[in-house]
Amino acid sequence: MEPLQPMRPVDVQRDERESAPHWKVWGARILLVGLVLTAVLVEDGQSWLAVAGVCTAAIGAALTVASTRRTMRENAGRRIPWLGRPPIEPRQVDLLETFGFPMVVFGVAVAAKSASVSWFIALPIVCIGAVAVPLAGHTWHNYRVRRDQPKV
Repeated sequence: MEPLQPMRPVDVQRDERESAPHWKVWGARILLVGLVLTAVLVEDGQSWLAVAGVCTAAIGAALTVASTRRTMRENAGRRIPWLGRPPIEPRQVDLLETFGFPMVVFGVAVAAKSASVSWFIALPIVCIGAVAVPLAGHTWHNYRVRRDQPKV
């Protein structure tokens, strides 16, 4: 039997995913404050405000879905707990997660206020767009992980 060859050192790359830069975080916060002030200060019944609210809600829903997909991709092969943080979460601030849900809520609030829509109609839109879709993705991810794990 021949002796084993010496092993080469293994180079492990550092995880390069970083939190969002401060200018992006503060820019998003200023945008969100501007949206809230618009919802409070501008008169009801303006059609452009309803369109802006719907667009903001759609953008916020897209950010929420993108954040959920990113979290699931980073935790591929691992179950994500229902309560608490996911096992792999390298960023301290994730803009998608931080500003997606508030944009949905305030976008629907602006659209509902300017279009004189009842809160009984606007609230299910928020629940479906910003809560039910990520929860369905979370459920599907955990089901796939459980299905792919070997039975012991």
